[in-house]
Amino acid sequence: MPDVAYQALAELWEAVFGEQPSVVAEPSLTAQVLVAYLPPVEPYSFGAEDDPED
Repeated sequence: MPDVAYQALAELWEAVFGEQPSVVAEPSLTAQVLVAYLPPVEPYSFGAEDDPED
């Protein structure tokens, strides 16, 4: 039975790739693959237009 860390990573994998990982691997290896293939995200900006107080 996979451990808790692997199960959490498998759920993230499914959310990102739309399917369960094809093999059960060490959580650290699964995390490395996930991070390497995650889509890029927009950078944060801290301009005045982002301030909810304005």
